[in-house]
Amino acid sequence: MQTKILQYLLLATIITGLTTCDDGLDDIIPEVPVKIEFNLKEPAYQNLNVVMGAVKINNVGYNNNGVIVFRLSDEEILAFDATCPKHIDINASVNLDANGSGTATCPHCGTVYYLVNYGYPKDGYPLKQYKVVKNGDFVGIYN
Repeated sequence: MQTKILQYLLLATIITGLTTCDDGLDDIIPEVPVKIEFNLKEPAYQNLNVVMGAVKINNVGYNNNGVIVFRLSDEEILAFDATCPKHIDINASVNLDANGSGTATCPHCGTVYYLVNYGYPKDGYPLKQYKVVKNGDFVGIYN
């Protein structure tokens, strides 16, 4: 009887392990060192002083495609690698749409990434997200 219970528990553990979802979204864009620090009072970052404002910092991130920084709310700033997850092999960088739209679009495939939805498109993988530390007017972006 104990053997049957142990077999059942072992089988249940194996099935649970096989069906647990690990989508590996962070694995699409390879890791590269990212360390960006700036002050929101600097002119280059003035768009980040309003909710829905965004800037693209060039020559950083994967393949130097850039990092998009987006002001989601008064308290929350997000940062995304600008590499299109659908085209890492051709080095496609998404571009910010009109400031305040909360979107960025890949010029190669036309995929629209919704920054207000944490970088997710309608279908497919989201933009790779980086950690953001905000302390007053100081912003640090790291991985």
